[in-house]
Amino acid sequence: MRAVWVVFGVVVGGIALPLGWAWGRSFGRVRRVDDVPATGVALVLGAGVRWDGVPSRILQGRLDVAFELFRAGKVRRIIVSGSPESRGHSEPVVMRRYLRARGVPDEAVVLDESGVDTYSSCRTAAQEHDSLIVVTTRFHLRRSIALARRNGIDAHGVGHDAAADGLRRVNARATRREVLATVKAFWLPR
Repeated sequence: MRAVWVVFGVVVGGIALPLGWAWGRSFGRVRRVDDVPATGVALVLGAGVRWDGVPSRILQGRLDVAFELFRAGKVRRIIVSGSPESRGHSEPVVMRRYLRARGVPDEAVVLDESGVDTYSSCRTAAQEHDSLIVVTTRFHLRRSIALARRNGIDAHGVGHDAAADGLRRVNARATRREVLATVKAFWLPR
């Protein structure tokens, strides 16, 4: 019976510690468009492209937040980070096209095709930026800020509310997945 409790304790600790890390590293840094400090740069994390080359609804929400930051003068440049191969399309190219259609000039959008995961996106951004605003979906925001900070970036974050945007089932599923992704991120080599 004691062995069961030891295993239980290890499992709970192995999950609670990473969740506490993400929460602690992002404490006070999850903001809204109107109250986030201006940093000049936003990092938009990819979230998939449909077969027809249109951003997924989750990605559209993230890009809309980035556009609002640009329009509010909080950022002058937007890094769009994602996979170079998402259903036959470059995710960053699709993201730039979406922002261009909303009036963001090409010179304000920086493509990062090395962003195959959150850690890679943050690591690449850290090579040129010491502060930025991470833009992703709310369920993904705390881990993203924590990873950006692990890479030396003074990061705040603004999240798209997928549940309020009619994506409740996707939001619920992704929130559960985020627990495992946070555990993985915590144990990544530094």
